[in-house]
Amino acid sequence: MAEFMAEEVIPLRTKFDDYLPVALGVRRASQIIVPAELPDASILGATIDDRFRQKMRGRRLPGESLQDFIKGKVGKYWRRNQVQEVRYRMQALRDLYADVVAKSHSYEMFMKWADKLGLDRKELESRPTIREIYFYTDPSVATELDVLQDLRKDIRYERMRTPPGNAPVYARAFPEEVNTTYLKKLGSILGFPLCCIDRYVFDRESGVLTPEVRASNQLEHMEKPDDYDPHAYFTKDFFPCQPDCASASELGKAMYGKLSEIDPDVARKFRDHLENNVILVRQYPEIIQKKIEALEKVAGKTQEGDAVEK
Repeated sequence: MAEFMAEEVIPLRTKFDDYLPVALGVRRASQIIVPAELPDASILGATIDDRFRQKMRGRRLPGESLQDFIKGKVGKYWRRNQVQEVRYRMQALRDLYADVVAKSHSYEMFMKWADKLGLDRKELESRPTIREIYFYTDPSVATELDVLQDLRKDIRYERMRTPPGNAPVYARAFPEEVNTTYLKKLGSILGFPLCCIDRYVFDRESGVLTPEVRASNQLEHMEKPDDYDPHAYFTKDFFPCQPDCASASELGKAMYGKLSEIDPDVARKFRDHLENNVILVRQYPEIIQKKIEALEKVAGKTQEGDAVEK
């Protein structure tokens, strides 16, 4: 524990949200978005963007073999239609992920510590340069993740066949994020309480308040400032059905109890982490709005028929 807590590459938040709850048996699984949650995410993302632009301009990339470079140059002459071009670009992005992200020091350290803590892992592709990495110890989770990925593929295929209508850009880019079956399956894999999963799905379907806005409002409009249990906010990107949800609080308390047995100082840091999660939930509407604006900005710059899912 001491060696892991001293590891500087992995942020404290990630240790409490993603590694320790699974390693200590508090949660079935956790999810890390890569490269977004790596400490050098901005550098990795900028590197991918730069190399992709060079690739599309026909330039040889650092470390690229002469054979692959020539193959890419010649290949452009037989990519006669848009479908072939999109497939080529998608594969180029996947190759860049493998070269830039999967070989980065931060990524290797994240995986090294998963192994040292006895965590199994499975990597699912969300976009060619975005992966969801799941940590777990129960082998049945791997099978459930395969089902989840197949479900996502079906949802996205159906989205491609169906006109997007007035759906927001985020829902068009990630249609699974508004699909009830997908959300319930994911929540179950991550070990979230059923009451909180159901409330999350209800919020997504209602179209009135998003889960983020609803959870923020619950904290902002409490009758008493302390009408919440910080233990209910036991991990990132989780919005308890109520600020004092007993089922969610049990998970936070279980985590705190196990840490207290191992190292009281680490347990105290976890309590601070819980309070920081509460603050984050209060701020979530603003955070989500900025993400949506950024996504819409990118979508607006993309020429129709020229888009590449990244």
